[in-house]
Amino acid sequence: MLIVENSPLYSAEFFANDDPWTYLANLRENHPVSIHRRSDGYEFYALTRYEDVYSAYVDYARLSSSYGTMIDGSYRPEKDSASGRMLIVADPPAHSAIKKPIKSAGFNRAMLMKIGDIVRKNIRSVLADLSVGDQLDFSQVVAPELPRGVLEALFGIGTDDAQRLLEATRTMIGYRDEVYAGNSPLDSLVDSQLDVLDFMSELIDQRIRMESSDDMIGFLAQCVATGEMPRDVALLNGLNVAVGGNETTPHTASLTVDTINNEWAEWRKLVDGKVSCEVATQEFLRWTSTNSYVQRLAVDDFAVGDHVIPAGSFVTLWNMSANRDASVFEQPSSFLIDRPNNKQIAFGAGIHRCIGAPVATLEIQTFIEELASWDKAFVVVEPPQRLHSNFMLGLTELQVEVTKAEDLKS
Repeated sequence: MLIVENSPLYSAEFFANDDPWTYLANLRENHPVSIHRRSDGYEFYALTRYEDVYSAYVDYARLSSSYGTMIDGSYRPEKDSASGRMLIVADPPAHSAIKKPIKSAGFNRAMLMKIGDIVRKNIRSVLADLSVGDQLDFSQVVAPELPRGVLEALFGIGTDDAQRLLEATRTMIGYRDEVYAGNSPLDSLVDSQLDVLDFMSELIDQRIRMESSDDMIGFLAQCVATGEMPRDVALLNGLNVAVGGNETTPHTASLTVDTINNEWAEWRKLVDGKVSCEVATQEFLRWTSTNSYVQRLAVDDFAVGDHVIPAGSFVTLWNMSANRDASVFEQPSSFLIDRPNNKQIAFGAGIHRCIGAPVATLEIQTFIEELASWDKAFVVVEPPQRLHSNFMLGLTELQVEVTKAEDLKS
């Protein structure tokens, strides 16, 4: 088995300034299971093939989420401080008990319809304000409108409070990037976490006083009031939903615009009605693979092909690599907007498939629908600036110019 000392997979700079796609493709082709070490003693096994990543996702009995889902989440194989209380770091049966109220209140059909309406309104509003010749940073002006609508619906808050949450959660995910965290990344991470938790606490108190359960946080607040859910569980999962929803879709939207800029011929198939938005959305999700990996801990020996990963080992499941696996996707390194039977796993699989996947998919599809029907278009005018993160693939800056859509038909 390949052992990589001081692996680039630890490096946020490598993901921002180099080519992790090619590096992972080489692992997938020649070393689908490998060990990656760092000078301080931290190490993990990396799974890069679709079949292995999928199998690892669904084997929650041997690969636990309770020990942190990110590299450096825990230095030693010890449980995360939120283990068993926050959905993403809970295993059954705690996982099921937490998931049920969140899903029923935040991700039911009525809430999805409400979210869709607000997101569409926000996107139309920001696009309507743009004129031909305008130059802007898409990642700062347009992309945040997607999650802002979700926050307004799920947490029953206004635009200003939604912006406060957006800024805090962006720092939490991008704390290793100076654009978001400045020169004190760990301080910025802690401060942003506390800011979000304080905000959730205020909302829960307010909803309890109002006896309101019209939105997700209100429903959780009533569970706290009746004793059905501990307060800390409501707080942690409010944070979890806010962070998960806020940062994936704006980065995916920015990467989508950059992809369109590089793939005009493919984009025209959608604009000309030759492919549905549903199909196109799945390919954008596969191609961008914004959440690059998740980490698990093997609590029992775990066999992968001819290899056995011993109990007590950290295991990383590389979504971005799995979504480029030639054994599953024809022409995996090409963006094919009409790709049939797309089996992308950008949101994971099994019981730990992202609970917000339907909302995120709705956001991106709504954005694509509005962009395709817009009489204007974005042209990228400067090289995109990639986020310094090995966990989240995104852009901290995407300078674009607005042009007439008809000017790009050729």
